[in-house]
Amino acid sequence: MAAPRPIPLLPRALPAPVRPIALALTLALLLGSVLILGGCRHEQGASKGNAASSSNESADAKGVAPRGSEPGDAIVFDSLPSNEKPRLPAGLRDFQQVFADVAEKAIPAVVSIYSERNVAQPEGGSRYDDFLDNGPFQYFFGQPESKQPNPHLRKETGLGSGVIISPSGYILTNNHVIEGADLIKVQLLDESEYMATIVGTDKPSDMAVIKIKAKDPKLPTLPLGNSERLRIGEWVIAVGNPYGLSHTVTTGIISAKGRKNTGINSYENFLQTDAAINPGNSGGALMNLSGELIGINTAIFSRSGGYQGIGFAIPIDMAKKITQDLIRDGEVTRGWLGVSIQPIEPDQLDALKLKDPGDGKAFRGALVGGVVAGSPADKSGIKRGDVITKVGEQDIKDANDLLNRIALLIPNQDVEIWVLRDGLTLSFKTRIAKRDEKRLATTGGGEESEASSVAAVGLVVAGLNPGLKERFGLDKALTHGVVVTEVDPDGRAAAAKVREGDVILEINRISVKDAEGFRAALGQASKGNKMLILVNRKGNSFFLTL
Repeated sequence: MAAPRPIPLLPRALPAPVRPIALALTLALLLGSVLILGGCRHEQGASKGNAASSSNESADAKGVAPRGSEPGDAIVFDSLPSNEKPRLPAGLRDFQQVFADVAEKAIPAVVSIYSERNVAQPEGGSRYDDFLDNGPFQYFFGQPESKQPNPHLRKETGLGSGVIISPSGYILTNNHVIEGADLIKVQLLDESEYMATIVGTDKPSDMAVIKIKAKDPKLPTLPLGNSERLRIGEWVIAVGNPYGLSHTVTTGIISAKGRKNTGINSYENFLQTDAAINPGNSGGALMNLSGELIGINTAIFSRSGGYQGIGFAIPIDMAKKITQDLIRDGEVTRGWLGVSIQPIEPDQLDALKLKDPGDGKAFRGALVGGVVAGSPADKSGIKRGDVITKVGEQDIKDANDLLNRIALLIPNQDVEIWVLRDGLTLSFKTRIAKRDEKRLATTGGGEESEASSVAAVGLVVAGLNPGLKERFGLDKALTHGVVVTEVDPDGRAAAAKVREGDVILEINRISVKDAEGFRAALGQASKGNKMLILVNRKGNSFFLTL
């Protein structure tokens, strides 16, 4: 048998003259390590032997001797003496204490929510077919479990979080946590469980209120803060039930405010945070360092399904009114103005006679693309093409801001609405009506004839007739305008996002009645300059720049 080949301490590639020096350095390092380790092992036995030999000391203090070792080789498990512990700066100790204090107060007021529902199972389908979409916005719903006494039904369970907002047992959470549930169970910090009833839900905002009858007549609650006053960069604390791990506490900061256009809810004004939140945190608390509830954790942006540093919470200022309505009426009452609105694009400023704010800033306000006949806006005198800049005493940032502010108004309330029209500032006293969510959700707000090809802008239009209305599914009530029947994919119209089936109603604020009127309006527009066109698409009116 061949002798085992030794493994060299040094690479063979070293030059011969260098090898003795390198070997000496290596041996010195090894010897130093042995001396250091030996010193560490004997340090406790060599210093202050009186304490080590006391008969009243615990086994941990005396140490544990490894098998086959000498009596003095005991390994001692002990903490640093108080006079040798590193001392944190006073400010840092106080800062650390703040987080612990807030968590201690918040944890008892946050609950875990478990729901069950029976879901019809298509024959031949997997019980996980509709588990979760893989889009970037992952709602915090737990993995379904299936128990199938009936082969065509499966029992789906979900998990989430909630915040106790009343000593009598009212709990605020997200609508998607309990939506469609046949059974809702709430677990408190002491692990006691109670069946909950639904007080009210609001799908457009994804908010819900449930109630339990607990043994404790005075359940712990959280004080409500002011989310409007939050500043980007402020520290926050999230408490919830991620993956069923109840009362998990994480920290982060406010990363952004007023997040919108995420596609999560109809009404969006999210707080964005990097505090770690995961499936199961939905409905949980987002706190400031004053111990106040400033948001309800709702969703995360994730490509993996878990935490990736971007979470969204409904601001408590929005949740307050919704919660009050749900407790009082079981539904949310919102204001309605009766306009279709859109953001103001930079290339629309000149046509609307608006002053460019400069420095790359967006113009503040919302452009009215259409007015519903007989609506509060129509009755007060607001017109298509107006730019709404102020409602009451509140400035309007953009279209989303206007939507949220009108929704928060009380029906039958009179409010002053300020607009810019042709460079002039006007105000209109408007009586807000009640928004009918169900009705508004169902409303939008064949041969060609008189066809006209406009090569300069890259489209073909035709006057309205019954055949075109049927072909493109147009509103039969439309009486004027021209319908776009063809769009050149390389033309100006395509670049402006004009689509086949769009009905053009105006060009540069000039009404278009038919194909002849369309050509006339085009002729009045300055050649080479951009045009502001009013388009009706599936019942909604808005402006495009052509």
